Amino acid sequence: MASDTIIVLPGEIIVYILEDKRLSLADIVHFSLACKSLYKIVNESNKLWKTKFFKRWPLLKEVYETKKLKHRMINWKEEVKVSVTSRTKLLCYLFSMSSKHHRKQDLPNSEFKDLDPLFCPKEGSHPLAYYFLLDELDSLIKHPATNLTHRYYGLKIIRYLKQTHLKDEWQKFISLPLKQQTLERGATFVAQWCQPEKNVSYRAISSILDNIAEQTKEFLREQYPGHSIFSVPNERFNFWQNNIIDDNQWNVTETRQITDALCEVLFVKLKFYGNSKMYYWLEKSFIDHVLETGSGIPITLAIVFESIARRLGVHCEPVNFPSHFLLRWKERYGPGFKDTESFYIDVFNHGHFVTKESCPRVGGVSRCPIEKYNVHEAATAIEVVTRIANNLEVAARQHIQINDRTARLRSVLELRCLIQPDANIILQLGRIYISQYMDLTELVKTLENMQQDLELISRGQANIILQTFQTLQRCQKKLQPEEEVKLKRRVPSVKYAIGLIMTHRIHGYFCVITGWDTRCMASTEWMNEMNVDELDQGASQPFYNILLDDGSYHYVAQENLVLSPNSQGINHQAIGRHFYKFSGAHYIPNEEKAREYPEDERFCNELLVTYMQNRMAYNTT
Repeated sequence: MASDTIIVLPGEIIVYILEDKRLSLADIVHFSLACKSLYKIVNESNKLWKTKFFKRWPLLKEVYETKKLKHRMINWKEEVKVSVTSRTKLLCYLFSMSSKHHRKQDLPNSEFKDLDPLFCPKEGSHPLAYYFLLDELDSLIKHPATNLTHRYYGLKIIRYLKQTHLKDEWQKFISLPLKQQTLERGATFVAQWCQPEKNVSYRAISSILDNIAEQTKEFLREQYPGHSIFSVPNERFNFWQNNIIDDNQWNVTETRQITDALCEVLFVKLKFYGNSKMYYWLEKSFIDHVLETGSGIPITLAIVFESIARRLGVHCEPVNFPSHFLLRWKERYGPGFKDTESFYIDVFNHGHFVTKESCPRVGGVSRCPIEKYNVHEAATAIEVVTRIANNLEVAARQHIQINDRTARLRSVLELRCLIQPDANIILQLGRIYISQYMDLTELVKTLENMQQDLELISRGQANIILQTFQTLQRCQKKLQPEEEVKLKRRVPSVKYAIGLIMTHRIHGYFCVITGWDTRCMASTEWMNEMNVDELDQGASQPFYNILLDDGSYHYVAQENLVLSPNSQGINHQAIGRHFYKFSGAHYIPNEEKAREYPEDERFCNELLVTYMQNRMAYNTT
């Protein structure tokens, strides 16, 4: 028998064969079950299990390399078991979410607490379970054939996982010695918090900054081959990479040669620039986006410049002017050099060096900020992160795209609450929670914890907000449990069905129907405001809930909708809340939506067949 033949081979040869990339984890498990001898060979080969672990989950290799796991011997078969078990539990949780939460517009963090034992080490999970779950969700969300409902709730889980993890990372960051609180680490934290659906890695960002520093050194070598930087050991560069330095590491001439070279590489060769037209785009505040596109706002460009300059032994100080953000550079720093002339690097304008005397105007600001605020104190990394968060709130409120705007604003306000808790911010966040019918428990706890640390006046304001939230909380509890979903039985007057792609007769936008009422069920105030009585059929006709491609929701009269001749998917973040698949002609409802509208799917298919037949007949005449 073939199995008898393979048994006579040395175990090392069998393991070598099994390490073939074409063989999966499942393959070696099945192989090991052939007999006791093969089971023993497979079971005892730690190297084989490690190989298959990273073949199955290649993105985890970086995690294992960067995390300090050298102090423990890793049993890779056990790692496989834990990884598979964690992922299985996660998917069970994910697949049950729609049945529990389909009526909710959004979910507060308190709804995800059951996940904590799966990924929080303090709750007893594997030290890297967090990364196992992220890897699984990332694969699921990016797969083109993924169920839209699973993708919708998967993104919500990712947000919770990452932001829960980042809360701990923030505490670690602010506990570091000030010298290790580098600007790029703070900026990376913000980018990770605000883009949970994206894999933003500090390692990748640091690598890009290292690369630009190396390009600057190459330019220096061409211009100034005798520069002292070329005699510095790698250990010094590694230290500068991870620590804020107190002073320039070179004489004045060599320091200026480095800053000139950096400006040449960054702003001329790599074409980094300040973008005033898109100043309030959220992405311009994210360091990963700035490094990818070369376009940013003053604060992110300044962080990039300072991070590279520091890697090259040049000390620049971030300065928080009210109307602008600049880097300050001096020939010498320290207590004995406080009166040394300061130069300000305006990274928004190609890194120009300016002084109080030579600065009539900086970065498009009408009045020079240096003249009024020429202070000695440099901003700390925490202060810089706070300013980025403030900028993001302004950007989120001014964001042109409606799609996901509320979710983005919520995320930014939660970031601000984490960095610098404030009663007013919590009040703004509470308004979002209430508008989305979300539980206020977490905000109430935050306010209760804040009160003991606040001054008397602020404590009074926080107490008023707390009492308001507690009252609303009691009202929320009285409204529970939710009523049973009422089935929508079709009547002849309803011409369309959920899932159909429609066009608005007047405005021409594309949309998808997510629900309908046999007559207008909006408030009298809304009907008066929207002039419903001026419609041909008034409020007595069917009205439809629709999602638009721009991310908005509308409630529209039947007479204003027509079947779209060009079926296309709708780019709306909530599409998966209602539908699990796009057929190419219409959206197919998920179980919960189909249960609410039990007759719509059949009606939808029949209507589309009739519609296509009529179009074909029309085209042939």
